[in-house]
Amino acid sequence: MSNEKPKKEIYVDPRHKEHSFDLPFWRDNKKLWALEVPVEEMSIDELLWILDVPFWEDKGGNIVITPTEVINNLDDFPYHRDKIKNCDTSYPIDIMKNKKGKWLILDGLHRLVKMHLNKESKIQVRKIPPEKIHLTARD
Repeated sequence: MSNEKPKKEIYVDPRHKEHSFDLPFWRDNKKLWALEVPVEEMSIDELLWILDVPFWEDKGGNIVITPTEVINNLDDFPYHRDKIKNCDTSYPIDIMKNKKGKWLILDGLHRLVKMHLNKESKIQVRKIPPEKIHLTARD
């Protein structure tokens, strides 16, 4: 008999699939940040659809919280409220297109929310080419 606890099943809201990249590996953000990719300016409106996609976990690890829910109830989500408040928007948001051709965020969702709350119209992004994403795989 094994002493291991069975893994808890987590629930992932089906709408999360709109944000997934279906990469065959876990990414290392430090490797992502190290990629040499130019910074470009784009309209924030191109990314605002993401605010209605469940991307963040609840206390049980279920992926069910949308950034819009957090925006509308900041005090109910102190972890995300504080991350939004304290994030440094001088760093660009890393994005990549999915198979449907939509820009998705690899890194910088809290920064996007903060810039949206600050009514920014333009944001700085790094458009990660799909042929470079394998360089971000965790060891």
